[in-house]
Amino acid sequence: MKRVIKALIISGELLIVVSLALMVTGLAMNDPTSTLGSLMSYETARRAHTIASYLFIPLFYVHTAAGLLVIANRTERLKTEKARRTLVGAWTVLTVLLVVAGFTAFGTGRLVLGSVQATAVLTLEEVAKHSSENDCWVVVENRVYNVTSLIDTHPGGRDAFLEHNQNDYEALQAYYIGTIGEPLSQKTIKKDK
Repeated sequence: MKRVIKALIISGELLIVVSLALMVTGLAMNDPTSTLGSLMSYETARRAHTIASYLFIPLFYVHTAAGLLVIANRTERLKTEKARRTLVGAWTVLTVLLVVAGFTAFGTGRLVLGSVQATAVLTLEEVAKHSSENDCWVVVENRVYNVTSLIDTHPGGRDAFLEHNQNDYEALQAYYIGTIGEPLSQKTIKKDK
């Protein structure tokens, strides 16, 4: 039980650090003109935020699993090895399902993670080829976004893609597929087709 308590303490301390990193980078991305935003570029903040997010998941799992074991040790019916294994096993299955659901594109059944394979360099001419209701890309500040899935669901309608504010720009990040002049990833092309 000493190892479980040690894991609980260490993972809790690391969760605090990672949570602070998530908060700082999130605030820096939200307002590039703020003090935090001026300390790092949007791209640096986004990358650090992504790394911190991926660290948060296993830390959260370890911390909660250790917490469940401490609770089980204090509950008479859960003190058996079989009960503790069942409890941690159920938590593991639930965590895996939540992580897979988080990384699965809604309605496609495909994971959004994958290897990046360069097939073409993005150009304005290439983006212009994707201008229909069934295949719509937009360029905002030299960054390309596949917004096909947003066209029919966007509350501002189709015309909303013509005007953007900072909050719209943040929401677009989920649809980012590349930057003009950089290689285009195969996985991002297939994302909304």
